[in-house]
Amino acid sequence: MDFAEALERLGFQPAERAVRDARLHRLDPNRFLTYWLHLYEDGTALLTWEFAIVDYVATKGMQIGSGEALNLFLFPAEDDRGPQDSAWLAGALDRAEDRLRSLRFDAPGDASEE
Repeated sequence: MDFAEALERLGFQPAERAVRDARLHRLDPNRFLTYWLHLYEDGTALLTWEFAIVDYVATKGMQIGSGEALNLFLFPAEDDRGPQDSAWLAGALDRAEDRLRSLRFDAPGDASEE
């Protein structure tokens, strides 16, 4: 499967937001999470994401900070960059999902600390 087919199959859509030197696509798997895919002319791609953590925790009866209606998002510390290749994109999405699944507010330490 070529890269354009992979984007379509995964549900990425061209984004209206402009980015210098790249074409931008987005994927919204749920109302809190957005994946952003930057496609560069040199054949590389960068995958990042944002999670509307303030909105999410509000649905759970919690708040962050003073609870003001700020537009706060959770982001990865490092974005994933690689070739415009369907296998790379699938792996990058898997790595992002693994990172998100690793969040455990009830057990914040890693296995070596427990």
